[in-house]
Amino acid sequence: MISVCLTPLLITTNGSLALAADDSEGIKKLCMAGFNAAMSQAGHAPPEGMGDFTCSCFAKEIKGIAFIMQAQAICKELAAEKYGPLLKTE
Repeated sequence: MISVCLTPLLITTNGSLALAADDSEGIKKLCMAGFNAAMSQAGHAPPEGMGDFTCSCFAKEIKGIAFIMQAQAICKELAAEKYGPLLKTE
């Protein structure tokens, strides 16, 4: 399973999450750092495109539902379905 941690996104005022969610590139950058670290720690070499797919999904979901944990769960499941059979152990 893919573990991506984006807990550092802080909500300080009403509407801050919406503003943070509008910054898709920033969210994707943080997500890719977490994705790469998780893959490395797990000893997996992810298939080409898996990180971008997962983090693009996460950025889209966080805009749509505004719950980090729910967006992570949705995108982990979708990425595992799409790329799971292609994962290789390093």
